[in-house]
Amino acid sequence: MPPTHTQAPYPDVPNEGNYSCGAKWHMQDGVCVAMYCEDDNQSENCDECGGVAGKGGCVAVDSKTGKSGIYPEVHDARNQEWKYSRSTHYGLTYAGACAFGVYGLCSFKANVTMESEICQTFCKNYPDLCEDPVDTKLTLRGNFIAPNGNFYTQFWSSLPGDYDNYLSCGECYELEITKEDGSLYPENEKRSENIIAQIVDSCPCSANAKWCCGSGIDHCSEVDFKYGCPIPEDSVHFDLSDIAMTRLQMNDPNVGMVEGVIPIRYKRVPCPVKGNIYIRILPGANQWYFAINVVNVANMGSIVAVEVLQDGKWYNLVRDPNYSSTRPQERYGSWVVPPLKKGEQSVPFTVPLTLRFTDSAFNSLTAPDAIKEWPTTDDYFYYVDSGVQFPMPN
Repeated sequence: MPPTHTQAPYPDVPNEGNYSCGAKWHMQDGVCVAMYCEDDNQSENCDECGGVAGKGGCVAVDSKTGKSGIYPEVHDARNQEWKYSRSTHYGLTYAGACAFGVYGLCSFKANVTMESEICQTFCKNYPDLCEDPVDTKLTLRGNFIAPNGNFYTQFWSSLPGDYDNYLSCGECYELEITKEDGSLYPENEKRSENIIAQIVDSCPCSANAKWCCGSGIDHCSEVDFKYGCPIPEDSVHFDLSDIAMTRLQMNDPNVGMVEGVIPIRYKRVPCPVKGNIYIRILPGANQWYFAINVVNVANMGSIVAVEVLQDGKWYNLVRDPNYSSTRPQERYGSWVVPPLKKGEQSVPFTVPLTLRFTDSAFNSLTAPDAIKEWPTTDDYFYYVDSGVQFPMPN
């Protein structure tokens, strides 16, 4: 494990070009943060109070809401405590920040996805990725999460890098709908079975100032749940897929939901996925440069390192570095060949490629000849079975 260190200050950059925060947000300590009208607890910007932080009642929030979050590192997904919060929903998408693509969206049990040509093709090609786990009665496929941005992007002192060095992509959580006072429904009156949901996206504070900036900064006074506004200090807001939201409300993904915001409790759990780890290969991959992602990871769900074996040497891939440091909560989750440093020469990566994955418990797993050939088409949803999987805990 690398030596521990602290998160470095974000770069001091001009508020222009790719670094620009635009008119709706304010730059503070090198990151874009939300602004509110201080006399309106439902405002999501300062359009009605002048639009300039520090003037006319326009207030910019603390810069920590726009940076990578610093939470306790979790290296064992078992025996985690329940926490209380609330959930909104944001539809169905395959464009999440984690770069998982269709993975996490399609479910054999959800008509709304199986009516789409994309999911029909995906589930035909990768049936394990559309089926719920067999060793639990809880559903998983189609249930995805976008947590507040400083939980999606985190800083872990145990990992190398100055900031933004951990993404929570792939982590799994068990969710239960509660009563508005936070109490649980009696077993014979439960509205639904609990669900398992997986992080595939981010809800950045700057882009969703109403819900996704953290406890005490929530601007949702119309919600009067006990743990709704503000959420407890150590809790996270979850923006859910429509499938997950409907399941929690109606116990059926194929009927309409009736509420836009619900009270929940949640806890981290091992991911009970079916099948092996899969590798998503993004279009344009070749021997000189490629971008991939690692999905369907059992147990911890999230990955902290991906390496490629070439000519007897292991090469580290890196998280996609092409993002603005002023908006780290929008960082894309793919793993790419690192940019060349001055004086370095490109190394061709010839197939078949053996990969090594390290999960967030620092367990490593080697997948021999996982990528046997480069895709010959620009299929945006191209996945390969790695042939290996991390074991579930006893």
